Amino acid sequence: MKAKKDFILRNVAGEYMLVPTGDEIKSFNGTLMLNEQAAFVWEKLQSSISRKVLLDDILNEYDTDEKTAAQDLDDLLTRFLDLGIIEK
Repeated sequence: MKAKKDFILRNVAGEYMLVPTGDEIKSFNGTLMLNEQAAFVWEKLQSSISRKVLLDDILNEYDTDEKTAAQDLDDLLTRFLDLGIIEK
């Protein structure tokens, strides 16, 4: 999986926002607010990365159990795919 290149992550006053650029401005309506963990995943998606490596990175970075982290990651990746902001 990999993030589409026409989206940039901005931290404004402690809030993470995903902002479309280029051609995506026309088709993506608005910005997307991300929490800290979603922003962490987004940063990892700047390079092609597998779900397994993403999950391992999350488990190394955050104090969470594998079952919860896996479910949250799957939910987030599904949301990103549905929004069309990442590619498989």
